[in-house]
This record gives sequence, structure tokens and C-alpha cells, in this order.
Amino acid sequence: MEQLATKKIYSIEEYFALETALVETKHEYFSGEIFAVAGAHPNHNTVCVNLLGELRDAIKRNGKPCRVYNSDQRVRAHHEKEGKTGYFYPDVSVVCGKPEFANDNPPTLLNPIAIVEVLSDSTRPYDFGKKLDYYRAIPSAQDVIFVSYDKPRLLLFHRNGDEWMLRDIDGLEAKLVILSLEIELSLAGVYRDIVFTPAP
Repeated sequence: MEQLATKKIYSIEEYFALETALVETKHEYFSGEIFAVAGAHPNHNTVCVNLLGELRDAIKRNGKPCRVYNSDQRVRAHHEKEGKTGYFYPDVSVVCGKPEFANDNPPTLLNPIAIVEVLSDSTRPYDFGKKLDYYRAIPSAQDVIFVSYDKPRLLLFHRNGDEWMLRDIDGLEAKLVILSLEIELSLAGVYRDIVFTPAP
């Protein structure tokens, strides 16, 4: 993820103007800063595709009225305590029931129940820092999931009342239970076709 260097602080209006003008590149907005969303490792892309398919199939099986969006769907998160708003492109977002959108162009999703980010080395500090805080500030969000692309490991943050519980899920034989969606995914399915490089 690369920060634009031409200006340090942008208004929301300038961010939307940039998004409209540079349609070939997606940008995330956080606290006045704009970040270009760059290309990713092939394993990252494969895991994203697998997640979309596994989630869609599992939701279809249980009949829950949910909709799965890919990384082209922008999501808005407002942090009440900081009084700031962020605009992000998670790798996967899920809405159950009627999706709500802001009157932006393109429309920004307001009510995801589950958000998934596939981690990369360059974005790990950003994802686990303020981005996680903003995702957890979305009132509708119940599950925020971080997925490694270089090893079979997931970190699941689940809202339990006013608390967020963390579960570390490791190994291809493990299962990911997403309570908000009432589904279970196998890590073997999430990591289908991935060849892991042994650690040096």
C-alpha cells in the first residue's frame, strides 16, 4: 500500500474526486491520508478467491440472507471516539439482510457484518493498527478476520457484547467458525491450491 506523496492531508471531498478521476486505481482514506491499494502476491489473490467461493457456498447451504462482496466494494468506518472517518477496501465483506449504502459514487457500504483482510507484509502494521480499530467501530460488524497468505493461519476477532474476543486458528486441519454468519469453513478450502514455502 503506497501513500500518495503530492499532499499530506486530504479532505473527504478531495478523496472522492481522486477516486473518480483515477478509476484504474483504488485508494483508501484514513485520517486525511490517502493510500493507493497496490497489487498483491499470487498466493494472496488465490486465498481471496477461495474465501469468496467458500463463504458464498457456505452461506447458500445454510440459507441465511447474506451477500458476499469482493475487494472492489468500499466500506466506511466512523470512529466515534476519534471523531474521524475511514474508507477502506477489505478483501471480502459480508452483509446479512438489506445492504445499506452511502450516497457516494461508487456507493460505499455502511453495514457489513463480517470483514476479511488477507494480510501482506507491506500492510500488516496498517491492518493490525488503526484499520482494525476502525473496523471494530462499525456498529454492524460482528467478525473481523485476518488471513495469512504464506501459512495456514487466521486471526478471528468476534464481538461479544461490548468486548472483542480473539481466536487464533492454525493448521490446514482446523475449522473457522463465523458465528455472525452461522457457518463453518475449513482452512483446507481457504488455502486450496496454495503451495507454502518452507521457512529458512
